[in-house]
Amino acid sequence: MAYIQKRTTKKAGDTWRVGWRQDGAQMWSPALATGDGAVEFKDLVERLGPDAAMAILDTRTGRDVQTGAPLLRDWFAKYLELLGASVTSGTVDGYRREAARTWLPRLGALPLDAITKEKVIEWVAWQRKQPTARQPKDGPVRTYSVKSIKNAHGLLSTTLAAAVEHQKGIVTNPAHGVKMPSDEAPQEMQIFTEAEWLGFIGGMDEHYLPLTRFLLGTGCRIGEATAVQAGDVNLHQGTVTFQRAWKKGETGRYLGSLKGRRERRTVVLSPSILDELRGLLAGKAGDDLVFTGRRGGRIQPQHFRNRQWQRALEAAGTTKRLTPHSLRHTSASWLLANGTSPLVVQHRLGHESLSTTSRVYAHLLTEEQAGASAILQRAIGA
Repeated sequence: MAYIQKRTTKKAGDTWRVGWRQDGAQMWSPALATGDGAVEFKDLVERLGPDAAMAILDTRTGRDVQTGAPLLRDWFAKYLELLGASVTSGTVDGYRREAARTWLPRLGALPLDAITKEKVIEWVAWQRKQPTARQPKDGPVRTYSVKSIKNAHGLLSTTLAAAVEHQKGIVTNPAHGVKMPSDEAPQEMQIFTEAEWLGFIGGMDEHYLPLTRFLLGTGCRIGEATAVQAGDVNLHQGTVTFQRAWKKGETGRYLGSLKGRRERRTVVLSPSILDELRGLLAGKAGDDLVFTGRRGGRIQPQHFRNRQWQRALEAAGTTKRLTPHSLRHTSASWLLANGTSPLVVQHRLGHESLSTTSRVYAHLLTEEQAGASAILQRAIGA
């Protein structure tokens, strides 16, 4: 444990220094100009060790950690405040939680100009060993996935890039170009077979059958499906327009617009889904939710998955790790496997780029490639 000592002399006035024990010897920091600076330095000693703390102190003007570039945690708070002008409060809150469980504990106490590429790499190595908040009841400890670390690194990088732009004491982004882990085996995409689907849908609670069939029939996300309002359905044209989804805010969920230009899309519905929607829309106003819980409120995806979904999976007897999002993959996979154009699938899913659709479902496009090769073979005539 480090501690602070205040000293007063006629020549220097009030100064502070931080003391600690290292290898059995008493060690002291140089004189610090302010008490707040001493508190910050003491925090660095206890969190990062005396050697790292002294290295940071050497970057400060006037031997005071309060001068120079701001601490990362302080700049991040300001950065989120600036973001509030262009993104939703739910997005800001999500960024705040993500940083708090990843890089802020390790890097937040450092001044921006003390964060080097080496320290970012050290954080990545540290993060890979950290247990996640949710752990299985049985089995090995679950640590952060490569995807989660990449997402957190992306947030760190944009935060530091903004610090460069706003001239907060650094001229380059130390997180830029840091290599991410690549040794994690990719998760196999789980989809329903037709037999599994029939067994599953047969065990689904009757009240939630329309929602479940709608998820498969449109390929939408459950957050989009449960946000569909009566006015989004055009029974005459046989379409539904996805333009909003449930977002996580500081005090709960709220309806927010979809982000991307392609995420906001109109999808043609099958006759059987249209028939189910006609019954659900009877007597509803344009801003009423189409799919609701038994008591008429919002369907909460977590409750739906833990109760109705899991029960139907058990009834189907499948051992696959299928989730409501698996219906999105199943919808796209069945369409591609039966010759639907990837451009059509891209639109129905709301992917911003065709490359996203192709990358996720590339293994299903081999037959189309074979057909394309045959066309070229006939054209070449060799």
